[in-house]
Amino acid sequence: MRYYVLEGTFSTKITDETVLQKAINEHLEYLKNGFNDGSILVSGPKVGTGGGIIVVKCKDIDKFCNDDPLVKAGVQEYRISEFKLHDCQSYLKDWFKE
Repeated sequence: MRYYVLEGTFSTKITDETVLQKAINEHLEYLKNGFNDGSILVSGPKVGTGGGIIVVKCKDIDKFCNDDPLVKAGVQEYRISEFKLHDCQSYLKDWFKE
């Protein structure tokens, strides 16, 4: 399994608040799937700007990002940073097991 930090940034071309809210609602449902299957460790919006942060483990990060409703709607782009675990709090060790 590979580990990633995703930084989402909203597009500056968003003009329709209805489209934005629909995409956000679908995005939150999409993330629920990741929490339910254990692939997402944390997620949340960035303070003071559009977009958010996700820590995820997966085999195909491009598919994960491209399937996100915010990306499909053209609302958000992701900056992807892969990392290898060096150390973590003991209560997180199970999440990082392969």
